Amino acid sequence: MVFPAVAARTFEMFKEEGSFRKLIKQMVRKVSKIGSASKRARYVHDKIDQEVEFLFKDPAVNNLVSCKKGCNACCHGQVSVTEDEANLLVDLIEDGVKIDWSRLWHQAEFKNDSQAFLKLPYSLRGCIFLDESGECQVYEDRPSVCRTNFVVSEPQLCRIEEGSENKVRLLNTFAADSWVYSLFKVSKQSGSLPFLVKKLLSERKVYSKRDDLDL
Repeated sequence: MVFPAVAARTFEMFKEEGSFRKLIKQMVRKVSKIGSASKRARYVHDKIDQEVEFLFKDPAVNNLVSCKKGCNACCHGQVSVTEDEANLLVDLIEDGVKIDWSRLWHQAEFKNDSQAFLKLPYSLRGCIFLDESGECQVYEDRPSVCRTNFVVSEPQLCRIEEGSENKVRLLNTFAADSWVYSLFKVSKQSGSLPFLVKKLLSERKVYSKRDDLDL
């Protein structure tokens, strides 16, 4: 199981507290009762959004966070997703969302190796769901990790053109992180977005139906 670093860190911070362990168990139990992969993902995404929205009611948080519309630096790193989230994204592709197939094939080769992934040229590291203007085409259904990483350090530190990640300060999103952890805990498998999406596309034989592949 590949847990996102921030959610895993939150769990490690609070795992010795009985009330936190009890809360995680309740979350896991609630999520596991949802039978549909897409419904599980969307349920947790809604819970994450609610927790984040609560944080942003504080004016200080709004002033501290550097992330703004149009910024996509973090969309050039390797993102971990659950199988449920990958299924949801593949549903969207089947429904007509356009992706960069060539970039998907290049990125998926690195599986879950984030350091090897960063050795790809910057232009090939962009998320497959970014459109030509650099905006997310699946914003409403973006993965849980994309919903919780809010930078409170200088925006230029987010740049990773050189193939290495700088240390950035993130907004503490402990409640949202707990939902992320629960979704990953329930999932049968998790991994990098390109790797899991390509795997599911292959299993559904979606890519074999495309006549616009440029590989």
